[in-house]
Amino acid sequence: MQYRPDSKELLQAIQDFLMKELLPKLEGDDLLSYKTLVSWNMLGVIAREIDHSDFSNTWSEILESNLSICDLENKYPMDTFHKLSKKEKSKVLREWNQNLALLIRKKSKLSETHQFEPSQIKIELDIKPKSQVWNLVKSQLKENLSVSNPRFQT
Repeated sequence: MQYRPDSKELLQAIQDFLMKELLPKLEGDDLLSYKTLVSWNMLGVIAREIDHSDFSNTWSEILESNLSICDLENKYPMDTFHKLSKKEKSKVLREWNQNLALLIRKKSKLSETHQFEPSQIKIELDIKPKSQVWNLVKSQLKENLSVSNPRFQT
């Protein structure tokens, strides 16, 4: 039986070809050299996305935080979330994050104007540094940056 490389190994082989074989031959053409480097970088992004494509760790962190941001947390317990397609998982996470962002904006706006009673805010979100919300958002940011810009340190 022949060895069959996985997706990440195939992407790495294409990256190696671009850098070792093609780029040296494009030395005089700045535009094609630039496009080759951009292509090489995008292949790296795709390879890292494959590594982080499950979304289960992120959803698990959200469920463990017990923030009750929206009904998605009750609608998709971990076993149900695992059964979703990659596209559906991405959609659930995007919608949850949009709800979180909306709540944070509302709370910030209300607290800046000081025109509210504490009972007006249904969910008490602590958005100060080192809070649970802060750490959750920071964790998601780190995961996103590990795909798009792995050298960036948070």
